Amino acid sequence: MTRWSTAAATLLVLTAVACAVYQKKQSVEGDKEVVDAYVRAWNQRDTIALDTLLTADAIHEDVAQNFRGTGPKAIITFMRGVAAAEPDYKWAVTNALEDGKYVALEWTWTGTYSGPDPTGKRVTSKRISGRGMSFAEVDNGKIKRFTDYYDMASYFR
Repeated sequence: MTRWSTAAATLLVLTAVACAVYQKKQSVEGDKEVVDAYVRAWNQRDTIALDTLLTADAIHEDVAQNFRGTGPKAIITFMRGVAAAEPDYKWAVTNALEDGKYVALEWTWTGTYSGPDPTGKRVTSKRISGRGMSFAEVDNGKIKRFTDYYDMASYFR
């Protein structure tokens, strides 16, 4: 009888540990999915989706453009400005790394740009492309902070 009790207890403990490990992995995968949905919303110019993916006090920073917006309204306004200057932009994630509530992305950006270049000279319909990386913090299934890092001047070479 004790042999069966020990076997049953061992099986129960192993099942509980396996469930705990699986649950932890699921939340990390969910964070990457939130970040993927954020990039998709940008690519589709979907302000409604963007609004649902951000916390009320979310911060999006674009270091190269010296932009720091707080809250969905400011971030959506920034996205609309980017879309006005580059109506055909495409943001493609090439690699991602997840760790807990943080997600790091490597990506490429392509588009046709009209506006001032990094030197201040006005350009019209200039084809640009470049690489960059982003770091996101996800909190309870929503983006709390998203920061882009890239060299804007390299896009115009």
